[in-house]
Amino acid sequence: MKHAYVSLMCGGDAYEPGVETLGRSLRATGTHVPLVLLVTPDVSPAARARLATATGWDPRLIEPIANPSGDGELLYARFRNTYTKLRAFGLEDIEKVVFLDADTLVLQNIDELFERPAFAAAPDFFLPNCFNSGVMVIEPSKALFDAMESKLLQRRTYDGGDQGFLNDFYPDWWSMDVGHRLEARYNLHHFVYQFMTAHASVKSVVNDVKIIHYTLQKPWLNPTVTGASEIWWNRYLEHHPELDGTLRRKLHALEDWTFDSLVSTLGGA
Repeated sequence: MKHAYVSLMCGGDAYEPGVETLGRSLRATGTHVPLVLLVTPDVSPAARARLATATGWDPRLIEPIANPSGDGELLYARFRNTYTKLRAFGLEDIEKVVFLDADTLVLQNIDELFERPAFAAAPDFFLPNCFNSGVMVIEPSKALFDAMESKLLQRRTYDGGDQGFLNDFYPDWWSMDVGHRLEARYNLHHFVYQFMTAHASVKSVVNDVKIIHYTLQKPWLNPTVTGASEIWWNRYLEHHPELDGTLRRKLHALEDWTFDSLVSTLGGA
């Protein structure tokens, strides 16, 4: 296979709404690139079948990779499974992969990413000299995956998850040719939309966004219609009309985020 969009679902079925909506958003852009979904054994066969039928994901069963940090050292419980993302680097039957986290939403066609050199990623919202591992351009190989696997216990991770590990594995990413650094529009943090009400000029920044990344707060797990969450809900409810009326009323009854709640979410004092 020449190209594929790849995502990951692990730790049960909780991310099924995200994976479904991601797949639909990709197909809505007109792409014909295959969609490959890496799934661990704890994802139910029913969820795998629904995703294959609804959005054309090709589920591939993989073994999870345990986080080398002990549970007591994990910043978030979900980091227990995030190292499984490294399996995408070993998909030998695919020449080039665009990896997308299950909490991303594609707004415009992004097939041009397959023309970018590997390894490529966008700067992290909070640490711009590091990359965010939610959207990556990869040329998989067994040798690459083996090199990563051999360093799991040696490489440090600043965040306790795959992103910190990968930044340590690719320490020269920031100094690579500009083609390896994806523009922010390919991985825009959904909090940016929260700023639009206070700063009208931000609207010009988001007009050309191609991928929204719902880090931390997931719309389907932490319901709100604030900022970019409403964009996700509109996409999801478009294909779930049976939920639209009741669920939309509940969503609009929620309070919008305040600055204090945002700081609390980020772990601030």
